[in-house]
Amino acid sequence: MDFLRNLRADAAAWLAKLSPRERVMVAAAGFAVAFFVVWMTSLWMSRGISAREARIEEKTRVLSQVSKLAEGYRLHQAERQLLEARLKGPPVQLLSYISQQGKTLQIEVGDLRPSTTPEELEGLREEAVEVNLARVELSRLARFLQSLERNQGVVRVRRLRLTTRQDDPKLVDATFTVSTYQLKG
Repeated sequence: MDFLRNLRADAAAWLAKLSPRERVMVAAAGFAVAFFVVWMTSLWMSRGISAREARIEEKTRVLSQVSKLAEGYRLHQAERQLLEARLKGPPVQLLSYISQQGKTLQIEVGDLRPSTTPEELEGLREEAVEVNLARVELSRLARFLQSLERNQGVVRVRRLRLTTRQDDPKLVDATFTVSTYQLKG
């Protein structure tokens, strides 16, 4: 404390020796130094605030991304559980199912060739049938393919080859593979 008192007394004595013009210059220099210190301090504080706001925005963005990913995960889990339930259901008899769907849509399904043996894939058993349709309208074919995949079991059209007809451009010949899947065991 005594040191500060002595320092203050020395500064007052030094200022008392100065002329009025020198006092104004010293006061202006002191004001400039004080203004510079305040300006640097406010600049430092504003940069700190900006950095914190940027970190907050980044964390908010990451949290929103995490919530979107969590929602997507929940949707995929629900889809997976639904698919597993369909895979555990009764097996689909492809030949009769395809014929039945063709009769419903008035499409003549005459050429059905089952695959030789069911394939085993990653815990699944796949049975496939190759279907050949001749002279069918494209819109009817699309409805037929959609109706095949709308079933309690898992039925998918895997390969599709279309060829246009020379005699009637409105009709196509289609060859496709229909597969059904079941869980092993």
